[in-house]
Amino acid sequence: MQIVDVLALPACTAAEVVQGSSADLTRTVRLAHVIDVPDAHSWVRPGTLLLTTGLSWPRERAALTLFGQDLARRGPAAVVLAVPRFFSAFPPEVAAALAESGIPTLELPWEVPFVEVVQQTHEFILQAQADHLARSESIHRALTRAALGGQLSDVAGTLSEQLGRAVALLAPNGLPLTPSLAPDPALARLALARPGTAPRPLAGGMLVPVVLRGQREGGVWVAGAAAPEHDLEVRAAEHAATVAALLMLAQQDMEVLEARLGYAFVDTLLEGRFTADSSLHERARRLGFDTLGSYTVALLVLPGALPLLPEGFAQREQAAGQLRGALTSLGAAPLVSVSLNHIWFLLPQSLSAERVWARLGWQEAGTSEVPGMVYGRARPGVAGVAQGRAEVLALAAYAQPGQLRSYAEVLVPRALSGDRDAQADLMRGLLEPLRVARGGAALIATVQALCDTGFAQAEAAARLCIHGNTLRYRMDRIEALTGRPLADPATRSLWWLALQLGALETSPL
Repeated sequence: MQIVDVLALPACTAAEVVQGSSADLTRTVRLAHVIDVPDAHSWVRPGTLLLTTGLSWPRERAALTLFGQDLARRGPAAVVLAVPRFFSAFPPEVAAALAESGIPTLELPWEVPFVEVVQQTHEFILQAQADHLARSESIHRALTRAALGGQLSDVAGTLSEQLGRAVALLAPNGLPLTPSLAPDPALARLALARPGTAPRPLAGGMLVPVVLRGQREGGVWVAGAAAPEHDLEVRAAEHAATVAALLMLAQQDMEVLEARLGYAFVDTLLEGRFTADSSLHERARRLGFDTLGSYTVALLVLPGALPLLPEGFAQREQAAGQLRGALTSLGAAPLVSVSLNHIWFLLPQSLSAERVWARLGWQEAGTSEVPGMVYGRARPGVAGVAQGRAEVLALAAYAQPGQLRSYAEVLVPRALSGDRDAQADLMRGLLEPLRVARGGAALIATVQALCDTGFAQAEAAARLCIHGNTLRYRMDRIEALTGRPLADPATRSLWWLALQLGALETSPL
């Protein structure tokens, strides 16, 4: 309750504020008390609404000033003097001393019974406390129900709805985990880094750390809840932080279980079953998967026949453990899954397969007892993972123990063996950049002429009826568009093969 609320009570409608606009009417009233005994200041406690007739007050100006100063040090919420009787008006000496401490002084008509003011004040305070408890209980129940949904976004949404304020759940790095107004991540990260678990102000609001197993896993931020009068909002945020920690704990336990049962999350990505479900996105964040990043799908193929024997399962788990350790040491999330004699894993575009293979050290083993590794091309987004799996699955037959092979390395053998997908990829990689370029038909004709003449430039230029400089200009454009040097014998063979496949594709049956 504040002084402004006291002035709104029916018993105080005729009360007048002595200091006028300079009075602090937001001071908190904890109780109302009538004090008319000598040394009245000795009976006052902080937050007391002091009602008095002034019967025991001194009359001399100097004594009134000292009395006002003693009273101000006790920190009453306000002082109400009944007038006129013992004083015709509030003594200016006392009012001035109280005003220096921001304590309002009020004049109440003598005929208003103090008992009505006390009764109405305490009824207001008790009702406010009851309302406060009822609202706190309502928030508690709502957050508990939200926890049953199993999603952090439900907790943030429920708290925001209950408080009528913006609420954000933050990760340890300060980034928001839920789509809502949030403070600057850099400031949030600094606030979370402060020691302790107590609420701390942040960006005009209050941040409550989320602590799980002694570690900060983020925080709950409530906008505009930094002032002391917002105690309810702060306690609600603390309860939300506890609920969030419990949900995170359940998610971590579930993730451990999923890893034991088959690395379900990575399987969801590989099989194209990743959806917009917020719980999957929260799990992706926790596991270190960037839904907007580009990833390369890679595969370790263990030697040995199927079905796996007990020693085969042990070898697979050992290899999977080594792989997880290698990925972690290179700063990548260990996004791994196992199936039969296959160990699937995802590489962020920033980490090459060669670095992982070198870290594993199997190329130096020189034995048929270590896995072979194949990997595809980096593809963006969640859909790219499923596409990469299909691509790499076709490479599994080319995985040799102790060897690392890329999609590009086995493209030609696959194309020659009749793999239509490989043939299409080979033609796309070489011919498509020329087809879509300006003058693409002339560029393809140039490559054809070079292949037909054994890359003899003079003969190719004569066949095309162009000047040698024009031929060299076209060759430079072809190399720039495809990224392949025409002087490389391997590239010349690929061009010849791509043109042959293209001719077969366009020739009538």
